[in-house]
Amino acid sequence: MGVRLRALQLLVASVLPLLGLSVRAKVGDVSWSYETGAEIFGSAAVASDGSVFFGSRSGNVYALNSDGSEKWIVSTGDWVDSSPALSKDESVVYAGSWDNKLYALATDSGAVLWTFTAGSLITASPALDDEGNLYFGSSDGFFYSVDSTGELRWFYFVGAELDSSPAVSEDGHVYVGAYDGNLYSFTGDGELRWTFAAREPVEDNDSRIAGPIAIGENGEIYFGSADGYCYAVTPEGELDWEFDTLEKVDTGVVIGNNGELILASRSGTVYALDRFGVPIWESFVGDVFFSTPAVDSKGRVYLGSYVGNGVSSLNVLEDGGDLVWDHLVVDYIDSPPVIDHLGRVIYGCYDGALYVIEADAEPALSSWHRYGGGRENRSLKEPYEVSVLSARFGEWIGELGLEGVFADPCFDAEEDGYPLALEYLVGGDPAEFDRVGLTSGVERIEGVDRLWLEHDRVLGDSEVSFVLEYSVEWGEWEDLMGLEGIGQELVNADLLGDGWYERVRLVLPTGLPAATLFRLRMACD
Repeated sequence: MGVRLRALQLLVASVLPLLGLSVRAKVGDVSWSYETGAEIFGSAAVASDGSVFFGSRSGNVYALNSDGSEKWIVSTGDWVDSSPALSKDESVVYAGSWDNKLYALATDSGAVLWTFTAGSLITASPALDDEGNLYFGSSDGFFYSVDSTGELRWFYFVGAELDSSPAVSEDGHVYVGAYDGNLYSFTGDGELRWTFAAREPVEDNDSRIAGPIAIGENGEIYFGSADGYCYAVTPEGELDWEFDTLEKVDTGVVIGNNGELILASRSGTVYALDRFGVPIWESFVGDVFFSTPAVDSKGRVYLGSYVGNGVSSLNVLEDGGDLVWDHLVVDYIDSPPVIDHLGRVIYGCYDGALYVIEADAEPALSSWHRYGGGRENRSLKEPYEVSVLSARFGEWIGELGLEGVFADPCFDAEEDGYPLALEYLVGGDPAEFDRVGLTSGVERIEGVDRLWLEHDRVLGDSEVSFVLEYSVEWGEWEDLMGLEGIGQELVNADLLGDGWYERVRLVLPTGLPAATLFRLRMACD
């Protein structure tokens, strides 16, 4: 993940992250769009440099720069409904086509590095393991694995169409759904471990598992089925729980900030479930087909639905299910949206366009917050990489017993406006809704009222520096310690009685303008 909290600041009564200011379109506005001339079914994959890769029923795979300018176009022999997946080093992008081939394309030039031919069309997105091996199914009823050079490693005849995009667990096990209503588990070497059968279909003789498979924090496998149920299955292939959605489920299941599960069914309802399968909330948005939701860091849910009269909507729902905003188009949206690292949501439409919408959002703090797990669409369950604020922060996290997303410096479990990084730096309690940090008051010294500022700070962290600054009417910020006549004293050398924090007071000189503002800035080296 990398460190995202590099500097933090506290004003007397509020917490303000240090953010660069830029001019952007308003939330919900189209930043740019790109016309392909044919329907877009799959999701886009986004590289770390902002490049966007996607396919279209024009028969092409497209690579665009982050500003929407064309990078390259590669023609296949038929529709490209498969969502492209990026290699770990982002040098290769993989996509299947209705011409029965899986393509490996160089991300910089679009050069065809190799192709692998199956017995029928490939609509599923390939999953990759840590070694770069690929796993994918075909409508020919075979499940395939090839290595990073395109050489066949193994295959297994399921006997039913395989449109479901597989998922690979941390321990290298592979999970994929089929049109026979079974979830299959393989070892990375192609040995069948077990099968799990969904319920018998109620109508239409339709028992398919068509949506992508997701893997939870503890290895649970989540998927929906045309039998109208969402399932949670253990890594050993046993049913953990099932949830009745009343209609077919063709979307994938995604995981929110606090482990909640988000999915949608053909009933037009978006569901949020807890990890035990108990409903948290539900919201009706219209007909939902294959648009697997995406969840952002504020718990908002993004997905496409058909609302009627030829119009579809990209819906943005608040945590709780209320509509925040939407983007309307004339045609269907089956494309699962992706939130990129520039704060935009990207999705394709049957009108032939890829849309990039300003969303002012970041992906949820979970390992499977959207189709394919991450923006690369690799469908690989990887350990949640905690940002390293400092070595001392790691010790603090260890003492609290926090792991994964709950140990991320940006995580704010009690939603008091203080992420873990700030709780650590100024002695807050991450389990309590508290207000800590920079406080102020007045003290009479030698007959003169003097303003003082107090702040709490962590001890013994050489990677963190604390600087008190002042500004006159939001002008330039300057170091407060540079003022003549300022005094500093230690109020408490062991604030919490655990040797971790101290409290410092600065007594300000007289003569400062009434409009002077103060902040405590903390930088992590």
